[in-house]
Amino acid sequence: MMTYVALYRTWRPQRFDEVVGQIHVSKTLKNAIINNRIAHAYLFTGPRGTGKTSSAKILAKAVNCLNIMDGEPCDQCVNCLAINQGNFLDVLEIDAASNRGIDEIRDIRDKVKFAPSQGKCKVYIIDEVHMLTSEAFNALLKTLEEPPSNILFILATTEPQKIPPTILSRCQRFDFRKISDQEIKNHLAEIAHQGQITITESALTTIARKASGGMRDGISILDQCIAFAGKDIEDSHVEMVLGILAEEQIFTIVKGLFSKDITTVIMKLNEYIQSGKDIKQIIRDLIEYSRQLLIYKVSNNEELLTMSKDMIEQVKNEISSIPLECLGKITTKLAEVEKEMRFSSQPQVLLEAALVEIALPEKPDSLPEKSKVQVAPKIKAPKKQGKNQEQSQEQKIVRENHELNFQEIQRLWPEVLEEIKNEKITIHAFLIPAVPEGIKDGYLELSFKQGYNFHRNKILEPANKELVEKIFTKVTGMAVKIKAVSEETSESSKETKNNPVVQRALELFGGDIVEIKD
Repeated sequence: MMTYVALYRTWRPQRFDEVVGQIHVSKTLKNAIINNRIAHAYLFTGPRGTGKTSSAKILAKAVNCLNIMDGEPCDQCVNCLAINQGNFLDVLEIDAASNRGIDEIRDIRDKVKFAPSQGKCKVYIIDEVHMLTSEAFNALLKTLEEPPSNILFILATTEPQKIPPTILSRCQRFDFRKISDQEIKNHLAEIAHQGQITITESALTTIARKASGGMRDGISILDQCIAFAGKDIEDSHVEMVLGILAEEQIFTIVKGLFSKDITTVIMKLNEYIQSGKDIKQIIRDLIEYSRQLLIYKVSNNEELLTMSKDMIEQVKNEISSIPLECLGKITTKLAEVEKEMRFSSQPQVLLEAALVEIALPEKPDSLPEKSKVQVAPKIKAPKKQGKNQEQSQEQKIVRENHELNFQEIQRLWPEVLEEIKNEKITIHAFLIPAVPEGIKDGYLELSFKQGYNFHRNKILEPANKELVEKIFTKVTGMAVKIKAVSEETSESSKETKNNPVVQRALELFGGDIVEIKD
């Protein structure tokens, strides 16, 4: 029985013209071959699945081809066939992730002295070159600087920032770009046509979008869908394989957000989760969908949308009545929640709370324009406040502050923390090392343990401080301002240290003051 070859390997490009979406690389390399201006070292960088290794192998064939035509390998001579089959002795592909030490590079350095045994040029393709150790890079440096004339190095990496500048400066660099969704879609359609596979256009659009600019990922997803559904692939098959929501399902939630229909939004979200959809994939789909709506609202250009034609028509009908500010708010809020969900043990709660917040009707800040009546302001002479009146106001403020019960605050503090956690989990994390120490002049003093100055500074940021004060007032009914201090500078610590009895005990016995809390 013959072994099955994965679809992406079957459709690996064999000529420069077959590399999709990298015309700037293919044309430059072809011209270099035609004009005999081949460099001794190349660096191919870019995202995964964009054609780096394939282009390296095509270049290796081109420099060893016996019948080169217009910079393209013939793919028929013995050298080309041997390279395609992996049997050519003068083309060595090395995985730097598993051969990253200095010994492997020294072995290469010793072997480059020997002439090619089969072809005209010996080619070393080092994949994931950023994985080499610093010692290995140093060993490679001299060889790259003055290589023999019949040696060609092709380095490939997804992380060029990890490669030493001394290596970068000795290579011709080519940046492989993400392939557009349309180019991936067209190529997948050609593969399906050649394989006599029937697939809907919207299914191809979904696969191209999920490939995220990588042709190999797109072909692998198509291969998986063929294994699942056979030669007749529908939208539902792709959605089931990828675990994503259908366009109509996403649109139902988004439309519910626009119409402030909280019940529909929450019911549909729970329905999709119960059916086995991954909640993190759901929010990614919602973010991508709202982003596309935002782009269309700004540009009014449907070519920028990666949706099916039927869905584009629905979007065009709905988008006109949706304010741009609303779309921006939804996209921003979902992106914030997606970030918080990574660190939460209950991501569903965070998403539900965010959707409810988005869908809640906004409270009017002021009366409608029609109901506003312009009234000339009355001019009154300023009243001079007497000294007794000022004193009475100060006494009133002090009296109100003294009415705050600190024991009650200590009892309600866990509730305050829980409310803050539900509102914004990051602020809750910053408050964990803090405890209420006391109330003075309308300020609630929060004492942070030693070594937690970063947490204290984050709470003192205006937006975070305002949120804590708002939730504290909501839970306790007491309006206070927050004062965040370090444990060693808190008022209670100072009072303890200044106590004469404590000072006398420290003089007699020495030691440190340790606070024990129940």
